[in-house]
Amino acid sequence: MTWARIRRSIAPAGALLLLAACANGPSPSHVAPGYRGKLPDDTMVEASTTELVTTAPVVIALDCRPLSGPGGGLDPAAVDRAVAAGAAARLPEGVTLYTPPYSAANSRAQPFVVTDDKYAGRLCTGGSVKVLHT
Repeated sequence: MTWARIRRSIAPAGALLLLAACANGPSPSHVAPGYRGKLPDDTMVEASTTELVTTAPVVIALDCRPLSGPGGGLDPAAVDRAVAAGAAARLPEGVTLYTPPYSAANSRAQPFVVTDDKYAGRLCTGGSVKVLHT
């Protein structure tokens, strides 16, 4: 077997190894730069007992009240302003979120949530998550 033939036979395995290594690397943040809800440590993630996954695009914010529209849903213009000001962030479908135990201070309707990369806020779009683990 020639050296060239050996290299050709090894190349596909090397490519698969490279792809596997890249797939296991750290994932990028789902939160756009500028959102002010970054936590300094893992305390809230460690205190969280419920794991959720977004089933549709959602909005998290430092405070959901300014984002409410007249019909009770979110006002798209208010959300845009809050995102631009760093007071809210949009998250796509499929993002894992964590929340502390539900209580009077942490309602199921707008729970306090934390992402894998320690961004936190109130979930302003209730009903757009599925409980994975409690």
